[in-house]
Amino acid sequence: MLNQLKYVFIISITLFIPSCKGQVKTMSKDDKAAEDLKIEPYQYGSGDVVNRGYLDKSGNMWFTTLKEGVYKYDGKEFTNISEKDGLCSNVVNAVLEDNDGIMWFGTNKGLCKFNGEEFTNIPLPQENAKSVSPETGIPSRKTETILSLIQDRRGDFWIGTDAAGAYRYNGKSFTSYLKFEGRIQPDNVYNNCITSIVEDKNGHIWICSFTHGGLNEFDGKTMIHHPLKDGYGDGMISTSYKDKEGNLWFGTRNGGIYKYNYNKFENIADAKTGEQIAMASVLEDTNGTIWIASFARKGVYIYNGNSFIPLNLKENEKLNDIKFISEDADGNIWFGGRYGLLWKFDGQELKDFTQLKRMN
Repeated sequence: MLNQLKYVFIISITLFIPSCKGQVKTMSKDDKAAEDLKIEPYQYGSGDVVNRGYLDKSGNMWFTTLKEGVYKYDGKEFTNISEKDGLCSNVVNAVLEDNDGIMWFGTNKGLCKFNGEEFTNIPLPQENAKSVSPETGIPSRKTETILSLIQDRRGDFWIGTDAAGAYRYNGKSFTSYLKFEGRIQPDNVYNNCITSIVEDKNGHIWICSFTHGGLNEFDGKTMIHHPLKDGYGDGMISTSYKDKEGNLWFGTRNGGIYKYNYNKFENIADAKTGEQIAMASVLEDTNGTIWIASFARKGVYIYNGNSFIPLNLKENEKLNDIKFISEDADGNIWFGGRYGLLWKFDGQELKDFTQLKRMN
């Protein structure tokens, strides 16, 4: 039976990818709350990352982690789902609910399918060792680890791996894409790490490489490569996002944020200072506000079309190394990241759930 963790209403007042294949925090007010309840605060390290926040069709929030499996939050209680409950692995990088209401998790052991009662493991194909690039004769690195996962409008799943490019999965078979792209590694193999995948308003699939493979757009027949001259620095794309108008946003490692309106790519920088934000996550909330946070710097920002405006609230400076921004069914904004960080902003206050999500 899944372990139910009760949510305690306390107003308290945060690794990109461990590899594309700790130090300990000081006690916060949230830790002190746990101590007051006679619960010893869990000592999170830098490798403890809450890396995705996802809203399902029933209004539940799902939070994936690199060490603790998955947390499900129904608005009142947290439920921790881990290997002891049947989850395929406690290392989870991606989550989605499919068209039939089934939950899927991308783990370091392939796909994990959850129908609400049972878990089913669907391993990634392990390519034949003789499979090599027809141009270079060099093979791709093998992997079981999934970093990104979407379901397209046709019902197919698109899977980004940490080393072997991307796959399309139709429920029966896998089709491989882009495994022979990106920078060749010192051990003479390709290692194309796909951190993010997004479907645009035309049904094209955009595949983002974090290992110098840049952006690739699949129109259903042809893979269109958007080369480095389009301005992606060294071709390392960390995140992607589609806003309400269908524009695409891409966070890069060292080239800031790019916005694509289907005509051109625009580099998003502060109009006054020229400041760029590296490895950024982007969210447009229900009110049309554009939120920006980074896995490489402190703080959370609102982008007003010209400038990055810091979230001017007490404790904002503790929102460090943010891996995702998500919105729940009530319009609350959630942030997660390194050191097990999980915070919620309800429009007025920031609340720290880093320890509270674990409490009985």
